[in-house]
Amino acid sequence: MDKHIGMRCTSRYLSLLGLALLCWAPRPGCAEQRALLVGVGKLDIPGNDLPSIDLDLDRMHEMLNLMGFEDRQIHTLQDEAATSTAVIAEFNGWLKQGVQPNDRVVFYFSGHGSNIPDLRGDQDDNVSQVLVTHDVKRIRDKGSASLGGVLPDFQISDLLAAIPSRNVLFIVDSCHSGTVTRSFSMDNHSLGNAPVFVKSYDYPGMPTPPPHAVARGLATSKERKEPQWDPHANYIAITAAADNQEAIGTMNGGVFTLGLTESVKRLTSDGKNPTPRELRDDADAYIRSKVDKDQIHTPQIMGNEKLADAPIEVIALNASNGPNRKRVLELVAQQPQHIAMTASRSQYAVDEPVKLTLNIPADGFLNVVSVDSKDAATVLFPNGIQQNNAVSAGTFTFPTAQMAFDLLATEPTGPTLVAAFLSPDPINFYQETVDDRDPAGNIKVDFPSLSHTATRAIQVAARKKEIYAAQLDVQIVAASAGKH
Repeated sequence: MDKHIGMRCTSRYLSLLGLALLCWAPRPGCAEQRALLVGVGKLDIPGNDLPSIDLDLDRMHEMLNLMGFEDRQIHTLQDEAATSTAVIAEFNGWLKQGVQPNDRVVFYFSGHGSNIPDLRGDQDDNVSQVLVTHDVKRIRDKGSASLGGVLPDFQISDLLAAIPSRNVLFIVDSCHSGTVTRSFSMDNHSLGNAPVFVKSYDYPGMPTPPPHAVARGLATSKERKEPQWDPHANYIAITAAADNQEAIGTMNGGVFTLGLTESVKRLTSDGKNPTPRELRDDADAYIRSKVDKDQIHTPQIMGNEKLADAPIEVIALNASNGPNRKRVLELVAQQPQHIAMTASRSQYAVDEPVKLTLNIPADGFLNVVSVDSKDAATVLFPNGIQQNNAVSAGTFTFPTAQMAFDLLATEPTGPTLVAAFLSPDPINFYQETVDDRDPAGNIKVDFPSLSHTATRAIQVAARKKEIYAAQLDVQIVAASAGKH
């Protein structure tokens, strides 16, 4: 998610990895593909909302774009639209009708998980896990406290089994169980200092699985006691937590979703061919590095083991198909006010210094980002050396002699997009960074990756006030003879 006109601070070089496209299982030709993203941050029952579900959906949408999914192939249900009836209808229509065995299908859910009593008698621990949709309601079923307006595990299993594809990826970022905890603060501040949230919906009389429970496979309603791996399954599932664990949500998004999407980018950046099992392992390592020891939740993988170990086919990104470039360009286009920005030249050899000049129309706060030819997005200004991004009306050129850093053109060569945003609100893309912080909450690099929280801040501000934006393209070429 991060690359650009590279920078050197004094003599230090900032190198960020590019991204790549992926497909997870081999298939002939790129057949039709379907995806359904469901995010539920608002429930019909007040007092149980989750923050930043929109960021989870944005990250997964970009991950699907990296997997070769076009926007038209991705359906999204969020909050009030994400009812149990609507999700079931999408399973039976969008994810099923016209789908062939070799087509790729993806389902993703971010929201609350919960438990209901197992009234069918086919669960070892007498508990069924459910995904909580917007229309959740408390009910009594055969004398026991339970929930309506949810998607039970046995129903999800039957919906998956009915999909004609033999190549289904099922991803869930929610709790499989829960406690009365609603929000708390962590000692590990690598994801920021804001409160974090347990992604579980709890209710009086809710059953809980035994402490030793782990996630089961998604068997059909007639075959609940099968082993974790099912050679006949048409899916591979990656879920955020075991049955007795609590998935964590933050103001920056779900920790599991953050880990999974960062894993896709990291493992494919060097052209590697990761498997879903490796993605699960990498998400697990990410969670362990980001949350407190007593809040660790372990992602689970289940389904067809052949799909779990199927290598991911990697397709190289370029400047025309990157989701970061698309996101930044859309953000610029959404702003009605534009400002003039120029570079000291239109083409740079690697290691040549870059200067940018903007005509600032009013006092405000300036943020400048770059997206390189491999779609890596980097915050150029403010940064670790120049953290104050308040600017005054007039001509603004950076870096200046008073700023203790240089912007040097760096690989990869090719077209590089530079975008600037001027806001009357004190929005600071450097401070909004998510994945470049250490456990103490300090940003580890001088020029961090562009965070979704930063672009969301601009979008929110733009709904209230005028935001000025600018864009330009420069070309990075190979170093001239004699340079190194």
